Amino acid sequence: MGRLPCDWKLAEVTAIYKNGPKHNRSNYRPVSLTSVGCKILESLIRDHMMNYFLDNKLLITKPYGFIKNRSTALQLLQIIDKWTEYLEYGVK
Repeated sequence: MGRLPCDWKLAEVTAIYKNGPKHNRSNYRPVSLTSVGCKILESLIRDHMMNYFLDNKLLITKPYGFIKNRSTALQLLQIIDKWTEYLEYGVK
């Protein structure tokens, strides 16, 4: 039907203390607590879409950080390897 239950659209927003004087409201950040059912549905849809994009090679191979097994730490290691290779053998 393409509709979400009304309860899934509601969120409870609460303030979480960061640091600094507790009386200063800028030292808090809002956190939104949403429905568990909605989070599960979002997760299933995201996983299905990512699998579709990856299986059909619809994403370039460059992105790091949001694709499974492609962390930003991996990106740093790969660029350090590339720089080391350039220093040892020159730019190709």
